[in-house]
Amino acid sequence: MNVSAIRTGAALTSTAHCRRVRQIVVAVLGLVTMLQGGSCAMPQRTYQPAQDPATLDDVSFLHYLATVPVVTVDEGMRAVLLLAGDGARWSTFDQRYEELRGRGAVKEAWRLEPGRILDKGALAHMLQVICDLPRSLDDVLASKTGVGDRRYALKTCIHEGVMPYGVAHERVTGGELLSALTNAEGYLASP
Repeated sequence: MNVSAIRTGAALTSTAHCRRVRQIVVAVLGLVTMLQGGSCAMPQRTYQPAQDPATLDDVSFLHYLATVPVVTVDEGMRAVLLLAGDGARWSTFDQRYEELRGRGAVKEAWRLEPGRILDKGALAHMLQVICDLPRSLDDVLASKTGVGDRRYALKTCIHEGVMPYGVAHERVTGGELLSALTNAEGYLASP
């Protein structure tokens, strides 16, 4: 009986030890991920266009968008402001960012940077504000807390036919951005 008690005690100690080691490993991995910018950090675009999009006029810029595999935050902001009016008034990323932040279309907490890839949730939120799309109760509550605001904006854009089905953290391609802008323009033109 003494031998079985020792074996049982050793098994319990071993299981508890393994569980504790796993907890420490998970905590360390979480800390490393957080220190590297978080797991939700938007990646940089590796594709480099033949011509700098900042040098293109508005029409050429829209044609350029059709060729890019993924859209950067700066390109998305420029395109959304083209939908809102005269895009030439905002020639730099900082001016575009401040204009959209002033309208409530982007939030400082998102930490958007010009070279990062634009996601569907951020695009949907910008289009929802610019097009004055209706807001659900979930959307209003999410905008107060900041949790899920882009996800609910995407759901609204899908429901209104501005954007196709997708997930808020998916990357936006140039073709998807042009399609969303065309649909948003149609929404704005409808009575």
